[in-house]
Amino acid sequence: MATETSTRVRWAGAAAAALACALILAGTFLPWWSGGGDGLRMGIGLREVDLCSGDTCRSTGLEDLGQSTRAWLLCGATGFGLGWVAALFLAGAAVVAAAAARRPDAGGAWPGRVARAAAGLSLFALVVGVGFAGTYPGFSGLSLAAGVFLYLGGAALGVGSAGVLLARAPA
Repeated sequence: MATETSTRVRWAGAAAAALACALILAGTFLPWWSGGGDGLRMGIGLREVDLCSGDTCRSTGLEDLGQSTRAWLLCGATGFGLGWVAALFLAGAAVVAAAAARRPDAGGAWPGRVARAAAGLSLFALVVGVGFAGTYPGFSGLSLAAGVFLYLGGAALGVGSAGVLLARAPA
């Protein structure tokens, strides 16, 4: 029989995994750098660049930026796909942990397996995200935007939530 502490730990882990999922997904789609001037706004994300002039916007791939490096392009493409997969496993970890909190006798080894997969993918997303931010070629007039903080924060929280889900509460 699971203790009340163990149930609380599972609920906390489920909540942390769900929040990490939402943060990574938001950071996957929002710009990491934004800014502009003279009526032109630019937002650079993991996969594309949004260029807006007045009410007209168009999107183009990162490779269309003249100063981009191959490492930066690869980190962006990898980070985009990895954001989706990590978010999927974090959502799964949240669901499995919530089910285990409700019925501690059900589930067997699955909560731990899903939590380990979510942790590994979150750690990989964190490393790739740091690589993307670290290899940023720098474009004048742009500054950090919300996407970088959401993605990296969600990835770090995803790693931590697995630790909470795998924690062994005292008997």
